[in-house]
Amino acid sequence: MYLATSVLGTYQVNKLLARRSHPLLRIGRDIFLRKDLARVECYNFTAAANLDYLLNKHLKVKDTRDLYERINPHELALPRMGWISLATLGAAFEAKHIGGASPLESWLKKHEVKIATWDTLKHREADEEARDKKRTTARRRAKQNAAHKSIVGEFLAGRTEGA
Repeated sequence: MYLATSVLGTYQVNKLLARRSHPLLRIGRDIFLRKDLARVECYNFTAAANLDYLLNKHLKVKDTRDLYERINPHELALPRMGWISLATLGAAFEAKHIGGASPLESWLKKHEVKIATWDTLKHREADEEARDKKRTTARRRAKQNAAHKSIVGEFLAGRTEGA
C-alpha cells in the first residue's frame, strides 16, 4: 500500500508503517503480526486485539500449542470473546500449523466439546452463571429473612414483657 506523506502527513505515515511490525496478537511466547494472520486470510485485527487481551489477562498459556493442548474451549466463553475472536484463534492455530485442515473443529474434538455453535456454548455458560447467581441470591435472602424474623420476634417479646 502506498502511503502518501503529502496527503496523510509524515507522522501518520510513520505510525501506520510502525503498526505493520507491531505484534497484533500474543499467545504466550508466540507473536503474530498482521502479515502472519493475513497469510491465512484473517483480517480481523480488532478481534485479534481482543483475543490478545483475553488470553494474556485470563489464561496463562506458554504458547499457541499449549493453548491448543491444555485449554478447554469452555474456559474461553468469556465476555468479549465472540465468534470472530474464535475464528481469529483458529487462524492463529492455522498459522502455527496446529490442528490440521480444520483446527477449531479438531480443538473441540480434542477436548470432547460438543456444541452446535460458539454462541450456544457462550449462552449455556451464561445461563449456568445466572442460575448460580439466582440460587446464591435466594439463599442470602432466606438467611436475611430468617434473621429479620428472629430480631423482630425478640423485639416484640421484649415489648410484651416490659408492658
